[in-house]
Amino acid sequence: VLWAAQAKAEAVASRHRAAVVVAADTEVVLDRRIFGKPSDRRQAADFLRALSGRTHLVYTAVHVIDGRSGCRAQGISRTYVTMRELSASAISAYVRSGEAQDKAGAYAIQGEGRRLVTSIRGPYDNVVGMPMRLLTRLLGECGIPLPLKNPDGSEVTQKRLKRSPGTTNVSNARIAPERGSRGATPPNVSNARTAPARGSRGATPRAPLD
Repeated sequence: VLWAAQAKAEAVASRHRAAVVVAADTEVVLDRRIFGKPSDRRQAADFLRALSGRTHLVYTAVHVIDGRSGCRAQGISRTYVTMRELSASAISAYVRSGEAQDKAGAYAIQGEGRRLVTSIRGPYDNVVGMPMRLLTRLLGECGIPLPLKNPDGSEVTQKRLKRSPGTTNVSNARIAPERGSRGATPPNVSNARTAPARGSRGATPRAPLD
């Protein structure tokens, strides 16, 4: 996932050398198996059957390149997602909706896929594909302030980047702050200042977790 985010960023940076480039890539992982974007509806259904009733990990790697200064920064955010027990009819209906086809893990939590999920632990926006807390930190490492406004004019404030303690209901999913890792945790490596939605395949990511 780190490699994929780096490759995306470098492909754009090579064409826009004075630009600030941000790229991200997301993987769904369960039992050391990586669930990328399904190749067809049959594979999407296979993915959902495998994830049904289980808790899986979602990793999103973000890579920042500042072409003006040469600064690079990267990192990984992690979220635990627990799926409902999915019936064959529920899987079939969701796959027929077409929403599964271009999403890692064959579901979109920001869409109808939220109905497949019982709870998440960790950043919600990481599952969507762009963890803003991590992005803000990486931009800061390169001396790039987060804009006060989005292009559509909506304000970006620190309050939007924080979550209240305890469990918060969002749609049908339950979001709780991460309280520590479960299972194997990827070992830390230093941020790549001088070195790099959804669906890359490869080795389990190893990098700083936000």
